[in-house]
Order: sequence, then C-alpha cells, then structure tokens
Amino acid sequence: MIPLELTLKNFLSYREATLNFRGLHTACICGKNGSGKSGLLEAIAWSLWGESRAASEDDLIHIGTSEVRVDLVFSKDEQTYRVIRSRQRKGPSTLEFQVQTLKGFSSLTAGKMRATQQLITQQLKLDYETFVNSAYLRQGGSDEFMLKGPTERKQILAKLLSLEQYDSLAEQAKERSRLLKGQVDLQAHRLSEMERERAQDSEIAEELANLEKETAALSASQNVTRQQLQSLQTLYHQQQAQQQQLSWHRSQYRVLSEECDIRSHELTAATQKQREIESLLETKSAILEAYARFQQLQEREEVFAAKFQAHQAAQAQLQQLLATKAEQVGELQKQLRKSQAQLEALCQQEQELQQTLSQQSEVEAGLQQLRLRRDRLAYLDRLQLQVAPYCDAASS
Repeated sequence: MIPLELTLKNFLSYREATLNFRGLHTACICGKNGSGKSGLLEAIAWSLWGESRAASEDDLIHIGTSEVRVDLVFSKDEQTYRVIRSRQRKGPSTLEFQVQTLKGFSSLTAGKMRATQQLITQQLKLDYETFVNSAYLRQGGSDEFMLKGPTERKQILAKLLSLEQYDSLAEQAKERSRLLKGQVDLQAHRLSEMERERAQDSEIAEELANLEKETAALSASQNVTRQQLQSLQTLYHQQQAQQQQLSWHRSQYRVLSEECDIRSHELTAATQKQREIESLLETKSAILEAYARFQQLQEREEVFAAKFQAHQAAQAQLQQLLATKAEQVGELQKQLRKSQAQLEALCQQEQELQQTLSQQSEVEAGLQQLRLRRDRLAYLDRLQLQVAPYCDAASS
C-alpha cells in the first residue's frame, strides 16, 4: 500500500490539513515533541482500520468541534483506492471505500460498515496488528512485537510474509498428490486387466468371429427395424400434427364459447335494461303527476316560508311594542303613586281646613282650594281609568 494523498479535518491537533505524497519515494517528517508528527500515521491507521492509540474514537475529535473526517487516497497493485472515514461526537461513524475508474471514483462500499472494513482489510492483505508491529512502530511501542507470545508473533510474521499462501499451496499439492496416486493405481489395475485379456487372445478371436456373424445378422435385422421405425416416426409426426390441429380447434372452441357466454350475459343485461326502461315508460304519467305535485308543494313551501318570515318579523315587532308598553305603564304607575300621595296630603289638609271652618275667610279660601284639589283628584281618577286597561294587558 502506497499513500498518495491524506486530508484531515478536526483530527487530534489538526483542524484542516492536506498532504500530497505523489512523486515521493522517501519522506521524513520532523518536528518538536507534540507537534503532531505521529498524528499523521494515526490518521492513516484510523482511516484504514478504525483503530488508534486513543482510548475512544471521540478522543480523536479536535477540542471544540463535533465531527472528525479523514480522507486517504492510496495505490495497491497499480490500482488507486480512496477511504473516507468520519464520526460525529457521541454519534455514529461512517466508512466509504472507493476505487478510481476512467469516470472518477466509484463506490465499493458494502451494505454494512463491518463488511466494508473486511473488504478494505482483504484488499490491503494487512490488518491493524500486523501494521503496528511491522510498518508502523508507534512511539513507546517499539518492543510491542517482542512482548507478544510466540503464537502471536508467529501469526504476525505469517501475515506479514503471506505464509498462509504457502500453507494453501501445500494443501493443494497434497490434494494433487492424492489425486495422482489414485490415477496411478487405476492405471496399474487396467494394465493387469489388459495382461489377462492378452492371455485369452485365442478365445477372444473365436468369440470375435461369432460376434461378427451375430453383428451381420443384427445389422440386417437393424435395417428392417430402421425402416419400420421410419414408418412409425412418419405416423407419429402425422399424429402429432393432427393432435396440434385438434388442440388448436379446441382452443378456438373455448375462445368462441367464452365469447358466446359474454355475448349471452350482455344480451341478458340489455334485456333487463330494456325491461326497466319499459317499466319506467309505463309509469311516465305517474311520474309526471308526481313531479307536478312536487312543484306545487315546492311553491307552497316557498309561500309558507315567506309567511313564516313575515310572522317572525311581526313577532319581533310585537315584542318591541310590548316592551315599549311596559315602559309606559311603569311610568304611569309612578305618576299614579305620586298622585295618590298628593291625594293623601290633600285629605289631611281638608281635615285641617275643617278645624278652621270657624274662620270664614279662611274657610272660603280653603273651599276654593278644596274644589281645585277635587278637580285634580277627578282628573287623576280619569287618568287612572285610562291606564287600567294597559295594566291589565301587561299583567295578562
């Protein structure tokens, strides 16, 4: 695997960075401790395998941001590939795997992220453990390979040297050896059979002469049988043609029968429709009378509606008049009570005048005032008589 271009966004100490490795045979990245040199290799490892030295993937996200993305373009076996891995803080990760074609990069991403990761590892023929123990020795982990057990070191070396290919070739060689051994045994058995057959040549010659005679007789019989077979085949083909013609006629008969049934149903429906129309024509006069009656009822309904609206208006006017009348009666009752109070006062004055009858002048003046009061009282009585019908109507 040869890296060609690396693009970082919010990865560890990098906000945005792009490195182009094209045309470089050997590259040296130098700088102070903590400047982010190993972060570039961690970005390559994380983009390819989703593994890194961080405790969790969220620790790879630059402080103050919510998303990390690494885009790696590399070549393998004269083919250019592209891996894009991203992650949201406390959210899901995404992985895309692409291959370069004449029209640009084409997707190789599988349906699930695990399947895509397996496809990348299979294409690289290298997993993360082998990478960090061979091509990439992380800071402080140079002895990581030596600290592993013998079995783990053997597995790493086998993967690194592709020894599993030799195991596969050995298995294939063993299988081919077993197959060739079986073929040799079979040929030896056939050779022994041929030796036994050669010892029986004289018997075979006699049997061969007999077989030739039988073959000649069978050949003659075969010619007769072949002629019979040809005649039978001719009859069979004729029968097949007649059978096909019969099948065609049967299919035509079924089609015509179905069409006849359809026409019969259509005729029945048309007859039924005709009967319904005839029955409607027979009731034409009744329908016209009912329609005329409907129009009359509709006109009466319009008249009744107009009368009802007039009744509603009259009812509203009556309510208004009754309210006005009630106000007038209340006002007259107030006047009546006031007049009664005045009458009581006049009666009291009359009693006082009677006490002063001894005084003529005062009596005459009192009589004159009394007459005036009586006239006023008579006027009030007449007024009360006029108001009484309104009071009765209001109470009813």
